[in-house]
Amino acid sequence: MNLVHSKDIYYIFRDVMRCLDPKVMNHGARTSYILYRMLQCMEGKKFEMYEIAEFAFLATLHDLGAYKTNPGEDQLAYETKDFMPHSIYGYLFLLYLTPFKDRAKIILYHHTDYQKVPKQAYEFNDIIHCLNVAEKMDMYSNILGSKFDYMMFQKHAGTRYSDKALGLLYQAEKKYNIFSKLSSGEYKNELAELYEYLIFTDEEKKEFLVGLMYIVGFRSEYTMLDSVTAIQIAESLSDRLMISEDEKEILFYATLLHDAGMCAISKDISEAPRKLTDEEMQTLRTHVEVVESILKGRIDEGVLDTIMAHHERGDGSGYPKRLKSDQMNRLMRILQVADTMTGLTNPRSYRDPKPKEVVINILKEEAEKGKLGKEVVRAATTYYDEIMAGVKQKSDEMLSMYRKLQDSYEATYKQTNQ
Repeated sequence: MNLVHSKDIYYIFRDVMRCLDPKVMNHGARTSYILYRMLQCMEGKKFEMYEIAEFAFLATLHDLGAYKTNPGEDQLAYETKDFMPHSIYGYLFLLYLTPFKDRAKIILYHHTDYQKVPKQAYEFNDIIHCLNVAEKMDMYSNILGSKFDYMMFQKHAGTRYSDKALGLLYQAEKKYNIFSKLSSGEYKNELAELYEYLIFTDEEKKEFLVGLMYIVGFRSEYTMLDSVTAIQIAESLSDRLMISEDEKEILFYATLLHDAGMCAISKDISEAPRKLTDEEMQTLRTHVEVVESILKGRIDEGVLDTIMAHHERGDGSGYPKRLKSDQMNRLMRILQVADTMTGLTNPRSYRDPKPKEVVINILKEEAEKGKLGKEVVRAATTYYDEIMAGVKQKSDEMLSMYRKLQDSYEATYKQTNQ
């Protein structure tokens, strides 16, 4: 099933990352445009447009490690003082959690001076050097404003910057007038045209979106754990309720992305160690509208409708549209139960997980009141132990990935600082 187009993977990433930190995302987008035009000027090895689109997407993500290592910190500080931590986390994210595994080293060395980049053969060394130049051009053009002169970098040709990469920049500026378009915002339309060339398989799209869940987890491990838990519960319930394979695919994407809007909610609210005030609760509830703004027109309507209903209740007491039971389908009811179970069985900043007996009683009470679907609750309570055993396995896998990232980070940091 083609539930999401390749180009929309980029837009979903862009908007989620913009929620987390707009400065990082906007810098990434501008850098990607500079790189795009530089690659179009490259002679000898010519890239196809879909390849250039992939490199531009990669450039958009070049500082994503900062969401983990420098959340909320001034960009200039982590870009110039100690750039390896966020470069390493970005590299590891791409290596383990995206289809860009073979290009991950581009991010690892994107801040490294030309003369210090390891000289051993690597297919994308030229891209490393081009990204290094593109990234610096955007950063300093923003810092210096009208005083910026891209020719000022020529004195560092062959040392900090690749002479070839600088030459490509000069050609790109002359041919495409890139800095004027960056200032006017015209570059956004040209990037939109470029991303029409992205081509990913269904498995690659899924891998990207699972990776996006980990990026959101950089801000809040609670959200990450909730997503893993809800996916496993929904999958277990769908198996027992005998829904079709196409419906399972819709449900997977809906469960994977249902809390992506939490990227816009402050941790002061989402992880408050107390009961939220009415005003804070209203703010928390806006995560549903946020995810709608990110996904509308970019993902299958069945997926989005299921996401939008995950806080609705059969008696009309839910939000945001106060839907009633006859306005909801089985996929919506499955996600509602999965989300409810997740909230009860996972820890919160203000309480421990609820025990099995309490969870089952709450589910049954909600079903009797007409809030949750009785058929789904019956499956959840009947197979509770099996479902939660699957949740534990998936949670352990997630924790194992976090440990792997941390261990790999420490090993890579030592290696790059020798």
